[in-house]
Amino acid sequence: MLRALAISNFAIISELDLRLEPGFTAITGETGAGKSILVDALGLLLGDRAESSLVAPGCKQAELAATFGLDGAPQARDWLEEQAMEEDDELLLRRVISSDGRSRAWINGRSATISQLGELGALLVEIHGQHEHQQLEKPDAQRRLLDSEIDTDRVKAVAGAFNDWRLARRELERFEHEAGDADQLELLRFQCRELDELNLLEGEFDELEKEQERLSRSDDIRLAASRAAAALDQDETPSVRGLLHEALHELARVGDFEPRLAEAAGMLEEARINIDEAFAVIERAGEEESGDPERLSEVNRRLEKCLDLARKHRVEPGDLPALATSLSERLDRLEHQGERRQELQEAVTTTEQSWRKQAEALSAARAKAARSLSARACKCLAELGMDQATLDFQVAPDADSAPTAHGLDRIGIVFSANTGQPPRPLARVASGGELSRVALALMIASGQQQGPRTRIFDEVDAGVGGETAHAVGRFLRQAAGDGQALCVTHLAQVAACADHQLCVVKSSEQGATSTRIERLEDETRQREIARMLGSAESSASLAHAAEMLEKA
Repeated sequence: MLRALAISNFAIISELDLRLEPGFTAITGETGAGKSILVDALGLLLGDRAESSLVAPGCKQAELAATFGLDGAPQARDWLEEQAMEEDDELLLRRVISSDGRSRAWINGRSATISQLGELGALLVEIHGQHEHQQLEKPDAQRRLLDSEIDTDRVKAVAGAFNDWRLARRELERFEHEAGDADQLELLRFQCRELDELNLLEGEFDELEKEQERLSRSDDIRLAASRAAAALDQDETPSVRGLLHEALHELARVGDFEPRLAEAAGMLEEARINIDEAFAVIERAGEEESGDPERLSEVNRRLEKCLDLARKHRVEPGDLPALATSLSERLDRLEHQGERRQELQEAVTTTEQSWRKQAEALSAARAKAARSLSARACKCLAELGMDQATLDFQVAPDADSAPTAHGLDRIGIVFSANTGQPPRPLARVASGGELSRVALALMIASGQQQGPRTRIFDEVDAGVGGETAHAVGRFLRQAAGDGQALCVTHLAQVAACADHQLCVVKSSEQGATSTRIERLEDETRQREIARMLGSAESSASLAHAAEMLEKA
């Protein structure tokens, strides 16, 4: 649950440190005081897009931080563990927004991306705003709401079967594209013959280049070997081997008298052995390096052919062996394309049949869930003052539907507000106030105890009043469950049902506007609810407020 929210230099909030409790908390205040700014700030900590205009005028940056308790949030704990960001039983989210538009975020003190904030935020908090009433009019939102009543494995099975069918279909389409006409097939055969005739082995091109370099410098190699051998051992002038033998002879005469010279003689003896071996290698190399013009010509021709084919196929010469294998495999597939086409067509048919079987099972589960959810929603609507309203989820399977990730059903909500009026699609008949109550009824009917334990409601009670507002307040308290619900509201009836109440107060000093939050208790809460009823100074409003609080 959300335990604390800290805000600095954000919009019209200069400094705020707010502690939050479990249960239902109402957030009230005058229109324009900045009540929804709290929701906006929390949304940014949960991954919403940031804008530089949110930074308070004259400030370099805005800072936001939220502390969550992780009791009862196993999915969030698992996510943090996977990301190596876990820290005991508390979670700290922090975000800084600069006036130049840049934004940085941290999770438990570790740098995080906005995407990571969004992933984690979805496991911690649900935010319900007025726009969700409009979302409810869309078929996709109605389908998601109904599917939330169904075992997720059944929904995922349809999506998985669709993905299998799509991959099989793509493979068949790619095969048909590659099959081409007879001319393309003949060209592929010719290309394979050229590469087969070359028969270049893996790594051979690099070896050929090295051999070409060695053969072309044969004279340099012989000359270098001759000069090196002469430097090591020749009769006319002092040489390395002769001088080394002389040094060893001199040291041998006195080695018994001076241990250091004996040690030096040992090292020189090792050097003599190495020099003798090196001299033998140099002599052999010089004698064997007689040059081979025919071999050089052969290597040059092979390299030239490699380069020609590499240019033709637009690859590096060293990649020709891999290309030969790839083209050979493709040719083999096309030479047997009749068999391959049949295999791919059968795969498409099999995966489509599997998808249809899963989709039909999902359709049956949706029909059952639709009856149950519709009945519960109608009961909730009656409590919200719409006892004549009917609401029904319609599930219409389309047997001829092409595979989709969501199954073969057309799903829609039909609604009637009054007895005798035929049900019609929700988007066509529900007024703004009716749509608000339908949304609230569906929230409760669909089981609010599932999902995140913190739920934020931003004026979802718009368009309702009177006794219905009392029912909205009771529903919001129910939505809190054993977690917490926060609601920005203008309705005194809703605020009176809350376990806690916060008041947003806007003030202007020295030409600057700022907002603060006051925690209301007893008398101050009574006065705020009286203000919401009409006047905080009216004895009638104060008495009515006291009565509402006592009943709640």
